[in-house]
Amino acid sequence: MSIWNGQPLLEYLSSCTTDHLNKLYSSPAVSFAIFRILPELSQQLILKTLWLSGAEMKCIIVDSLPSGTVMKMIVTLFSEWRAWSVPDFETVMTSHIDGLRKLRIIIGNEEVRINPVYRRAYLNATRIGLSKASELSVVTDYDEKTRKSANKDLGKKANERWECILHYLALPSQKSEQGVSGTTKMLFRSAGLTSNESDDGDIEITSAGFQFLLLNRSDQIWTYLLHYFHMQEVAGIDVIEEFDFLLTLYSGNTCGDTAPANDSRPAGSRAFLISESWPEPIKNFLMHLRELGLIFIRKRKDGFFFLTPLLNHLANISYTSETCIGSRNQNGFVIVETNYRVYAYTDSTLQLAILSTFTEMLYRFNDMSVGVLSREAVRRAFQVGIRASQIISFLRANAHPAIYAVRTECGGVIHSVPITVADQIRLWEDERQRLVLYNAAVYSSFESEKEYFGLKVHVNSQGILLWSDDAQKLLVITEEGHESVKTWWKMKTSRNGS
Repeated sequence: MSIWNGQPLLEYLSSCTTDHLNKLYSSPAVSFAIFRILPELSQQLILKTLWLSGAEMKCIIVDSLPSGTVMKMIVTLFSEWRAWSVPDFETVMTSHIDGLRKLRIIIGNEEVRINPVYRRAYLNATRIGLSKASELSVVTDYDEKTRKSANKDLGKKANERWECILHYLALPSQKSEQGVSGTTKMLFRSAGLTSNESDDGDIEITSAGFQFLLLNRSDQIWTYLLHYFHMQEVAGIDVIEEFDFLLTLYSGNTCGDTAPANDSRPAGSRAFLISESWPEPIKNFLMHLRELGLIFIRKRKDGFFFLTPLLNHLANISYTSETCIGSRNQNGFVIVETNYRVYAYTDSTLQLAILSTFTEMLYRFNDMSVGVLSREAVRRAFQVGIRASQIISFLRANAHPAIYAVRTECGGVIHSVPITVADQIRLWEDERQRLVLYNAAVYSSFESEKEYFGLKVHVNSQGILLWSDDAQKLLVITEEGHESVKTWWKMKTSRNGS
């Protein structure tokens, strides 16, 4: 399994060409942003290898199978690495080195060394600081109304914008359709999240659309953005500048040195200038980020923008299931009990609509709804392509903070989704996988028992018999064995004829 754990950005970068990646890595802001998104052990590996020569990082490549089809990399490093690594040192280190190789951050066959393009840009970012590396100009002169709007409503406005897009997908209506751009509608169709409009003009969500709704916020945003970049590439547009610009914005939102020395305000309350020198595609991309809620522009004529807290979700990646979620989730609303009852402390129609895809809702009050994880409701979710792991991940990602407060008070581990409930959801999924479908050929209407048993002996000896019924003289064989039976039958017929 990949160490990226399905993280869309890193999976996307792994599929890019070396030239494409080197163009991105040449930017100090981008190199630092990607570093922050990597798993912690990969970050430590990069920091260690930044200052080591290739000889100290030599790798021994050995065959793990006689056929040589699978290669195992054993990293021979100095002994101190075992002190800061996990017990299964070689296995874990190998997986992280392999992941960094796919990103072309680590290069070389017999030596493990940092890509010089990435190394130079990363060290440059740490030397000059991200304020210069990002090349974002801070605006200090703006009116009081704009300042209050940035300080008070920035996070709320950002969430409203993103939920407006999710509303269009989960609860399609004429009102929700007015809240999204034509680009978003086209993106959802090209990504397969919505189907073509039906005869009555309604938008229909697809199986992929349901799965998109169950992703955590970080994966949702990255999935959307990567589909956007793909759509741009199909149109013949070079997306490297836009990708560079996006990661530059992220760097500006996460590091305190973006501001001048005399500006102590957090990044979210600082305005950044929309430069006239920016190319038109970047300005158009900026307006699209505004629609997503990643930036806030009060009025287009102002000429500046704010970075929203939603931008931080670009790096909120879960590489572990329970611990990371509990440490950062403060907006959860779901409590799951061992009796399969689900309590949703929210009045959001969007959140309730997503929850109802796999939950049978029983009661609804002003600020709280009650449902149950029934077999029928969960199986309905499976029928539209949702997996058990996605349901469990959604419930964990949206667990109410009270769950983790109890864990802190008790000093132990309390699972946000009870183990019995999670196991039962997986068992319900396994019920649908008890039968395996194969294409096959059925033989019947034999003229005699001798003919039937003669063919049965042949197909049994060939290992192509799937099922037989002696009473009704029926044989079911594999699709691949059908040609073998025809050949055998012709030979038998010709012998009998001669």
